[in-house]
Amino acid sequence: MKIMLDCSPAKIAEYCKRYNYNFGQLRTPLTAYALSGQVYGLDNGCFSKFEKKTWRRLLAEAKDNPPQFVVAPDIVGDARRTLELFDQFYDEIYPLPVALALQDGIGDFEIDWNRVSSVFVGGSDAFKVSNEAINACKVAKMLDKWVHVGRVNTATRVSKWMGLADSIDGSGISKYDHMLEAVLFEIMGNKPQQELI
Repeated sequence: MKIMLDCSPAKIAEYCKRYNYNFGQLRTPLTAYALSGQVYGLDNGCFSKFEKKTWRRLLAEAKDNPPQFVVAPDIVGDARRTLELFDQFYDEIYPLPVALALQDGIGDFEIDWNRVSSVFVGGSDAFKVSNEAINACKVAKMLDKWVHVGRVNTATRVSKWMGLADSIDGSGISKYDHMLEAVLFEIMGNKPQQELI
């Protein structure tokens, strides 16, 4: 499971060295950090506010440095509206790998898996650990799609996704070392190795 941090390239490089772990990067319109040179995903920032102009700039940059996934704009907690947005923005993102944000209620809808390269688990906190989300991700994995889970800031949430998620992110683990270390401990099965000073 890869941890993608919404941090500056310098901070990601520092963390890679400090914890002897190959972190990825999550780029968002909110922070719009420069590319770190790591594997990265491009989020849309819709959880806070969709900054379309900044998102389109990051999308244009992604054409030269393709990410693991680009999350199509979504409506938090609303699968129906999210699927509508996916249809509207798909052509703008493709041929980059298009990620569908899974939201509450996705189990009631058919997913056009031929147009989805990845899924990004969004939605409410309850949805993130629901059978509805997990089953959609099991289908994604059976179809060789990348599975990313957003807002993973605790070891408990990591444990729910071990063996299923390819990558995770969280604002807490991007900001606070103690949260990052707890998540790393859960993923690695031992205390993260820190560089000796």
